[in-house]
Amino acid sequence: MFWMNTSTRISWPDKNSAMAFMAANALYSRLAAGALFLVATALCVSLLGVGSGLFAAIVILMTAGSVSVLFFPFRYFGSAGVAILYLCAVTLELVIN
Repeated sequence: MFWMNTSTRISWPDKNSAMAFMAANALYSRLAAGALFLVATALCVSLLGVGSGLFAAIVILMTAGSVSVLFFPFRYFGSAGVAILYLCAVTLELVIN
């Protein structure tokens, strides 16, 4: 979402104040997206090892990008809906393992 916030073609009128501030300053939004990606990659590498952690980080990045492009412009789910879907998926993953 932070990276998509920098796009000039995709905009939405009901941005909260933090996203509006980051849209005005694209560097902050890109830095936030990069920092989140680095933290997620470091966590994947620490949990899975170097090779599989880097592979998992790339797959997760591609999945998150696909989901945001698929759901966000069409307004199928709001932010709360995506958060609930994420929590359900994490809960299922923890219960199954």
